[in-house]
Amino acid sequence: MSRRKRHGEPGLLGALGAFLVGLFLLLVVAEIGLRIVMPNWREYHSGRFMEATSYPGYANTSIGRPGFDGWFAQNNGDFRVRIRINQFGLRNDEPVEAADKRLWVIGDSMSFGWGVERDKSYTQVIADRLGAPTYNVASPGTGVCSWQTLYARMPSELKPKAVVVGLTIENRMGVHDCAKAAALANAPGPAIGAASEPLTFIGVKMFLTRHLALYNFFAVSLKRVGGIETILESTGLITKPHGNNLHGQDPAQAAEMISTTALELANLKTMVPADIPFLVVLFPARFELRDGNEYFRDLRLGEAAALAERGVDTLDLFEDFKAAGYHPTHFAHDGHWSELGHAVAGEAIAKWFAAKGWPKAEPAQ
Repeated sequence: MSRRKRHGEPGLLGALGAFLVGLFLLLVVAEIGLRIVMPNWREYHSGRFMEATSYPGYANTSIGRPGFDGWFAQNNGDFRVRIRINQFGLRNDEPVEAADKRLWVIGDSMSFGWGVERDKSYTQVIADRLGAPTYNVASPGTGVCSWQTLYARMPSELKPKAVVVGLTIENRMGVHDCAKAAALANAPGPAIGAASEPLTFIGVKMFLTRHLALYNFFAVSLKRVGGIETILESTGLITKPHGNNLHGQDPAQAAEMISTTALELANLKTMVPADIPFLVVLFPARFELRDGNEYFRDLRLGEAAALAERGVDTLDLFEDFKAAGYHPTHFAHDGHWSELGHAVAGEAIAKWFAAKGWPKAEPAQ
């Protein structure tokens, strides 16, 4: 005969409940403790210094969070850099009024200087080599249509002396229709940044990175142990560094991607004063540099030809990066350029302008 449960003795569900409550309290204490001993845990979330904005008649875009001054780091140890955003939402130490009669650099995170100090970005390298001031009008996560927005929202009384547009072949080629994007951006609907995307694994990781010190502690610790990092990659919990990635592109649409990207870049050129240099710089894809990927090679060469047909000057950096080497010019895990990559790009762009006799000497007063 089974023994009758004693009065007051917890059952299985009670024990499980007590365990879960205890575990929850332990995690809360650990979270509080880590926030005290690891005050830099927020540095791994780029959303701290980025926000979305709109501008009438143009597509939505991201900009920097006005007035932000802090650190940004990769939890795999690739970099830790200071990010300062001015009151206009751009990564410049000077206010937007200083942009007048300077060379403007427009583009995505590569042109923003993701992972490097601002004085090591190719924007600054150009200025140092040419002896001409530059101004960064780039923003992470933006594409061709957003670049039109970034240019349009600059105060109308400010004019560039030259414009450089950095086109990252790997993930900024696409089927673009900026008029349609502008119409959608200005149509009634959810506010910019509203949570309308379905729940994804990447989305969960971003949420945890933003809100939990405990998650960041384990992410930092595990990603820096070689054997554990390999296991996490094999299970798909983290992405293998520099793994082949089409970024959602459909190779069957390559011709349309090339033509529409060229069209919208030509439209951007029409927004710029006709008497100043306008240069689109082609940033080669990692997978072409490392593996000779033919798809990305065809995109790069096709885009150069399409832009030439529309009268847009281009500078192809493939040979410069090939000579410098793939690994030295890119971070070990992150897909962005290292300081050397920015130096290579800045030197090549400065040489292009110098060969054109730019900047021209100002007439004596």
